[in-house]
Parts: sequence; structure tokens; C-alpha cells
Amino acid sequence: MITTRLNPSVNGPLHIGHIFSLLVNEHYAHDNGGKFIVRFDDTSVATQVIPEERRMKILGEQRKIIDWLDVEVDGWQIQSEVVPDIHTKMLMKWSPIMDDINIELPYFVRMGTTWLPYPYQAWQTAERVLLDNMIGITHVIRGEEFSTEYSLYRYMCEVFEIPAPHFIFIPRLMSKFGDISKTNGGYTIAELKGKGYSAQELKDLIADAVLNWPTYGWHFHNMKPNPRIDL
Repeated sequence: MITTRLNPSVNGPLHIGHIFSLLVNEHYAHDNGGKFIVRFDDTSVATQVIPEERRMKILGEQRKIIDWLDVEVDGWQIQSEVVPDIHTKMLMKWSPIMDDINIELPYFVRMGTTWLPYPYQAWQTAERVLLDNMIGITHVIRGEEFSTEYSLYRYMCEVFEIPAPHFIFIPRLMSKFGDISKTNGGYTIAELKGKGYSAQELKDLIADAVLNWPTYGWHFHNMKPNPRIDL
């Protein structure tokens, strides 16, 4: 059975790119009779620098936004709540492997700058790979900037002798001012909701954006110009 997931980092509000990924993952899973899981990533490096109280508030706001969007979710997880179980299983099942390659928890691999026109540094944790394996993720559908993590993910699957899921990379949404992202100042879902957009209008807007590419890109009313960051 096909199982997909959205794994938003709990370091800020969900933005328009999250809707795109959310809808693609949900539709792909349910259109094929599968399951769609949302797992909030509150254990990554980017989230650990945020005070716990603030982190939990962000997580709650992300959950409320997904509920408001009225997207069918088959299962919810908070990464910090399931990671201890993963650590236990890692030590019990893969301890000899970890000793052989001299790694400690939480095992991660990091690479240098990437070829993509976006300042993204590829990194991957064994925790995330094994969490995907534990809940039976069959397809990882993410933005194209994360394609630099593919080889790291496959490497860890080989190390821990687990099957690798299929990967599908989707393009970043673009406007005439550059890409629409949290990094470059794109609207958050809460901001768009505040401007009067309904959940269905936002979903229709995304569908129209990916199916029809205007000559000068697409944009929201009063969108501020935020050019793509140059490397």
C-alpha cells in the first residue's frame, strides 16, 4: 500500500509551498488507495535552537492550519515522541553496524553546498530514515531543493539494510518576483487566511498555479517583490 508523508519542520509558520507539498502527498496517497501521514519535525537542528515553549506553540499553529485546510490525514506524529523508540530499535537491531562504521546517535551525514540555485545544504539523519521505515513510507514526495539529500537517504537505507522508498521531487512554485517560499518572503498560509482567502480558494489557487503557467509567472494580490537569493 502506498504511504506518503509531510514532515514539516517546527521552526515557523506553514507557507504556500507547504500547501503544494501537502496536497500532492495527500492526493497521491488517497488516489491510490493509500495513507497520508503528517509527522512534525521538532528534533532537527533548525528546531532545537528554538525554546521549547515557542516550539510547541509553532507546532500547535501548524496543526490548526492543516485542520483548517480540511485535508484528509490518516495519522499524526510528533517526531520527539517517537524518536526514543527509534533509538532503542537502532541500538537493539543495528548496534553491530553502527559499531562497524563508528557512529553515534543521532547519526547524521552532511554535505557541502549544492548545485541547485538555492542555498540549501544537504543533510540527513538516520532517525528520519528509520522513522519513515517504521511507519511504512513508500513514497517520499518533496521539493526539488531536497533532491540533494537523495543519495544520503539511499546510503543510510543500504547501511541499515532496509528498503528505500520511491522519491518524487516537485518544482518550487514561482512568481514573477522569484520563488514563493518562506525563505524568500512568500506568504504564510495564516497571512493568506487573514486576507480573506478560504481554504478551498487556496487549494484552487495552487491547482491553477501548477496547471497553468502565466507568461510572467503567477502572484497573489499585493505580493511584495522578493528576488531569488543568489549564491
